[in-house]
Amino acid sequence: PCSSLCVFSRSSRLAMAATDAEGARPRSLGIVGVGTIGSALVRGLCAPGGPPPPEIVLSPRGGARARRLAEEFPDYVRVAGSNQEVVDAVDCVVVSVLPQQAEEVLSALVIRADQQVLSLVSTLGLGRLRVLAAPATTCAIAMPLPAIARRRGATLMTPPQPFVEALFSSLGSCVAVEEEAQFRRMQCLTVISGDLYKRQLTIQNWMVDGGVPTELAAAWVGAGFSTAVADSAELGPDTLRHLVDEQTPGGLNEMVWREQEEDGSYTSLENSLESVQHRILTGSADPALRPAARRAGGAPPTRAARATAAAQAKRLNSRL
Repeated sequence: PCSSLCVFSRSSRLAMAATDAEGARPRSLGIVGVGTIGSALVRGLCAPGGPPPPEIVLSPRGGARARRLAEEFPDYVRVAGSNQEVVDAVDCVVVSVLPQQAEEVLSALVIRADQQVLSLVSTLGLGRLRVLAAPATTCAIAMPLPAIARRRGATLMTPPQPFVEALFSSLGSCVAVEEEAQFRRMQCLTVISGDLYKRQLTIQNWMVDGGVPTELAAAWVGAGFSTAVADSAELGPDTLRHLVDEQTPGGLNEMVWREQEEDGSYTSLENSLESVQHRILTGSADPALRPAARRAGGAPPTRAARATAAAQAKRLNSRL
């Protein structure tokens, strides 16, 4: 059992007894809301090289995507006529709608007591999910990243549930935490993909502006970032600090991160993460927490923002 955090990977899962996986993996899976993440889940489960896919029933929400998936994987996937038809046909219900739709969609469903319910809705709390999914009691929330479609993803989940681990550990890594407050803090990592791509695009465009053909610039940016990230793919508590510290003193790598630090780039990133967490916990964005607004208004230092976030997390735990 997990005391506070468990990490499951595809390789560790394959090393376990096959009977354990079969016992935990749902035999049938219904996905209500077939958006980017719902589609990625289907593609990952149906991709060759993994365990046999479950029977997958898709809701008519996101109709075009659902139809394409059913056409691509006709042996495993079908589209139901309604959300309730999805629920009635499966053992495990996955809710993957937009946050503003979650309450309405779940409130309209009749869920059985023996069903498993997994929410992929970014702002839906575990306590509220249990209320909306009643009388079902086996509930969890998870945040998978889109690369699960290629079985190279990462998924954060709470609380540890064997059925969720069985679904996602074959699609990459699965990190399980006991406390929802920790989950919400860690969830903020999932929002930095766009920022990463924007940085890559900035570098690519800078190269192109200097005369490098776009194709070459794109290839080199992709290769360079992949190599850099490979060094930090498996982290210990101090790995990142060591990687920063080992940059040659006075060298070009150190020059860049020190210039970015001096310019407030990393403080700005921390402030954006605090702003994201506020939106996750409260359901609404606060313009005053944006990095530019904090700089203009002489906002309290990041440590104070962290204290505020800790207080919000404490209140969240008290409601669970």
